[in-house]
Amino acid sequence: MIKLFLSVLVGLGASNCNKSAATPSTPEVQLLNGTAVVVSSDPVAGTAFTGKMYISYSGGNGAAFEAGNEIPSSNVTGLKAVLQKGVLERGIGHLVYSIAGTPGAAGNARFDLTFGGKSVTASIKVAEQQTTTKMFWGFFDDSGTPMSFYDGFGKKPSTVMMFNLWNETGSRDFPIAFCNNADAAGYLPYITLEPMMGLAELTSGKYDSDIEKYAQSIAAFGKPILLRFAHEFNGDWYPWSIFNGTLVPSSTYVQAFRYVHDKMKAAGATNARWVWCPNNANGTNNPQTLDTYYPGDAYVDLIAMDGYNFGTSQSWSRWQSFSELFGNVYGWITSNHPDKPLFIGEMGSSSTGGDKAAWLNDMFYQLENNFTKVRFFVWFNINKETDWRFTDNTGNTDAFKAGLGNSRVLTDRTLGGIIK
Repeated sequence: MIKLFLSVLVGLGASNCNKSAATPSTPEVQLLNGTAVVVSSDPVAGTAFTGKMYISYSGGNGAAFEAGNEIPSSNVTGLKAVLQKGVLERGIGHLVYSIAGTPGAAGNARFDLTFGGKSVTASIKVAEQQTTTKMFWGFFDDSGTPMSFYDGFGKKPSTVMMFNLWNETGSRDFPIAFCNNADAAGYLPYITLEPMMGLAELTSGKYDSDIEKYAQSIAAFGKPILLRFAHEFNGDWYPWSIFNGTLVPSSTYVQAFRYVHDKMKAAGATNARWVWCPNNANGTNNPQTLDTYYPGDAYVDLIAMDGYNFGTSQSWSRWQSFSELFGNVYGWITSNHPDKPLFIGEMGSSSTGGDKAAWLNDMFYQLENNFTKVRFFVWFNINKETDWRFTDNTGNTDAFKAGLGNSRVLTDRTLGGIIK
């Protein structure tokens, strides 16, 4: 009872003392500080964000205030700030704003704030999105080496490629044995279809039954395959780019791509994923631009690009870095077809004229840091025009294995969900 009585007296005394300092009803500050903004964490471009923004003030008058309305960000859009309910300090304090939304880009998100009779523009940094993209790999080797050999480099391949040559007299059957072997090994089958008879001959109607039979075999296989039709068309070394010494018009190529695609699809080959694949540079005798070769988004599922560092192995060649090989064509593809999955259809490096192990180290670095839209690559691992193999000596093999050892390199025959 004594304690309660004393508490009442203290309370009455405090009440009487504060009568002369009535709490104002309208919040006022003398200064809002927009240059010393604090956030609970930095928002990231393209990523949903919720957090707090703290704005300091001075000259607060002690008034209470309610939550405010949404204030959209400018400069970097996509965020909204809402003042949280509170009571001003008498003097120095801070306002709390809840921030939510998905910023559309990196940069500075600005908020035009008005409170307590003062206005200020507060700015918070939006960081760039740091993405670790997944990477997959595959190989080509027609030397008779067992497919299982390529499982031994620390990271199992996800795809294996073959060349399926069509001509007027040879077999034009679907390579079912290759696909079955690839499937049994856990790889996505990747077929490069080469119409060596020429495009006009191919689309003359003479081979329609072969196209239909091929498509029916694809359908019977029943699982997804990559089908790369008439690759490196912008060169001047295949019958679909130069035929009997005459440049094949790019319009003829587009017509042929659509012709074979439509007939195969009509025959049931809906499990084929169609690949359009330019070379990294045009052939000397082919001035046609890449855009004129493009069959259209409805005909292309994935885009690939080919390139080889010949080093000094040929009289006409020189050592080229990975960036020199692929920089221009990568830029064109990602600018003009940003939504199409992109990969390297085939590539290799000579050991003649430079340090191949260093080249491989740089290749993996470039793929991770500067060619981030490349989802997978296929290494041409045979000794042909020059020794393209990454297995040609221990140093090169170790460099390749080290690159595959990166945590972003994975094994997945769906290539991270691209192939369904």
